[in-house]
Amino acid sequence: PDRFALLRPPPPSDDEQLEGAESADDEQVPELVPCESQPSNLDMTKWHGMGVPEPIMRALAELGYEAPTQIQAMTLPAAIHGKKDILGAAETGSGKTLAFGIPILSGIMELKQRNDDSGIRKAPKVKGAQGPVEEAPPTKDNHELTPPPEELDYVSGASDEESDNEHDPEAKQRPLYAVVLTPTRELAVQVKNHLVSAAKYTGINVAAIFGGLSVAKQERVLRQCPEIVVATPGRLWELYAQGNSHLSKIENVSFLCIDETDRMVEKGHFEELRSLLKVLNADEERKKLRQNFVFSATLTLVHDLPEHMQKRNLAKRPKFVKQTVDQKIESLIEELGISQPKIVDITSSQQTAQTLTESRLLCAIDEKDYYLYYFVQRHPGRTIVFCNSIDCVKRLATLFGLLDCNPLPLHANMIQKQRLKNLERFRDNPIGLLIATDVAARGLDIPNVEHVIHYQVPRTSENYVHRSGRTARANKHGITVMFMEPGEVKAYVRLHKTLERTEDLPLFPISERFLGAVKERVNLARELDKEELKLRRTQSEEGWMKKHAEEMDMIIDGYNDESGSDQDEDAFIIERRRNRLHVDTVRAQLSALLSRPIFPKGFSFKYPTSTGQLVEGTDIASSDSRSAVETMKAAIEDMKLAKQQRNKRKRKV
Repeated sequence: PDRFALLRPPPPSDDEQLEGAESADDEQVPELVPCESQPSNLDMTKWHGMGVPEPIMRALAELGYEAPTQIQAMTLPAAIHGKKDILGAAETGSGKTLAFGIPILSGIMELKQRNDDSGIRKAPKVKGAQGPVEEAPPTKDNHELTPPPEELDYVSGASDEESDNEHDPEAKQRPLYAVVLTPTRELAVQVKNHLVSAAKYTGINVAAIFGGLSVAKQERVLRQCPEIVVATPGRLWELYAQGNSHLSKIENVSFLCIDETDRMVEKGHFEELRSLLKVLNADEERKKLRQNFVFSATLTLVHDLPEHMQKRNLAKRPKFVKQTVDQKIESLIEELGISQPKIVDITSSQQTAQTLTESRLLCAIDEKDYYLYYFVQRHPGRTIVFCNSIDCVKRLATLFGLLDCNPLPLHANMIQKQRLKNLERFRDNPIGLLIATDVAARGLDIPNVEHVIHYQVPRTSENYVHRSGRTARANKHGITVMFMEPGEVKAYVRLHKTLERTEDLPLFPISERFLGAVKERVNLARELDKEELKLRRTQSEEGWMKKHAEEMDMIIDGYNDESGSDQDEDAFIIERRRNRLHVDTVRAQLSALLSRPIFPKGFSFKYPTSTGQLVEGTDIASSDSRSAVETMKAAIEDMKLAKQQRNKRKRKV
């Protein structure tokens, strides 16, 4: 407990400003004002006292960042003035990227001005924290957050391309000042783009290095000697092990940031990260000079192991002891080589954003497709559907493609260019549908995602928090719906317990009268998918046999023998034509159904309360004008009213 200070945000105040690193722990967080547009004369006074250099301030003003977010206000003074190692826990969409990006850029500017790459700290300091653990009073989280950039370039930008710098001898002498590690390729691109935007007037070069793209191209990028490298551990370690000249400087970096740290240091994941840490921490004196940044939305959340892993551990160790928050943080500090930790935790007790509406939907396993199609049609908007497996993503992408929902799949087995292309298409489509595994759960900042659907209950509470964090970002409203079949109840209860929830998630309202039309369409799409697959397999097998028979000058039995081969071949052709005709018929029936709307303008519905009683919903004058969030909030209010009336009747009895 005496090694680091655990801070929770104090209530925001309009009258006090942060004035420096020495008093940063006791100051009130300035009010955070949203900026809907990007005027040329923004009032940037709320950044004063943070230590942000003028070139970075200029870039922030152009981006429309009129005030720091809460995590930025809590960490920037200590990081810039006090040179502290920052361990930050903040809700998704709260501005964590610039919370570490601004101090790194500021520090590099300072080192370049001093013409020194030995480290941002002038001398090693004694390991340990200054002062006991501090617990600030909880906040109601009623502040406004400065929104992130609305447009992100997911494809590597100009700073990743070949330039004249590649043959510039001075460029080859540039040190490698900072390394930022991320768990996914998409997050690496996103972080790189944020840093490039903030570094616009600093002259600092940033590059993203990750798997799935050409090694040769990324070696050309590294030949430009960028001062900041944002990378995934696997590709970074691969290029370092191959002896890349610029990455050979990694042992002497002045800044190290690990984004979504808790996931990356879990046992069994990112073994290359452990190899990199051994290299980074080999020199004790250099390790003390390095400034570290560790950020995650679930840094202070400790979850139970999934059931299958618990059984495996119990077989080896009869007593499985759950790790505490302090133990988790101590382990991170030790493993990452952190010497001067300052921990800032601004996550709310429920771990999800205050503007997020959470709900669940109970159904049988074979009914999930019905309810997903119902939701997509009833509440059009930018929607992410999360699945636990790649096979599930592929199946849903095919099924909803047949239903004309234009789904965009995203999973680890896709080539990187297609993953980035699908993300860009999803970002550009206001009613886009992204069906993804947890590869899209962490860190991705896709603007204006309205809905997150957990098609399967997440395996851990951390996955639930990160998935849900793709919506309700930057103080915007969003909704999550967890589809739950009877076999997933145990996982739901375990998740509920870890998040310390005292009440069940409310049930999402469904109008049963429209499910008949929904089921008819989905069933036809399922049949069409099945028949098309059968037809493709038949054609594939026939083509394979004929091709290889011709190559080997073989006669295929049943086609060319004299005992009725013509009749057999005719029967085969007739059967194939019959199958194709059936496929065409089903496709025509489905097209006819899809041409008609399911939901007429203006309808009412009934939904079940927690007791199973049906409650009449409010009539909707124009159903397509009501969002899923508004529908759910109205349902919650009606359920509360029904509960009050039920309690009154009980008291009378």
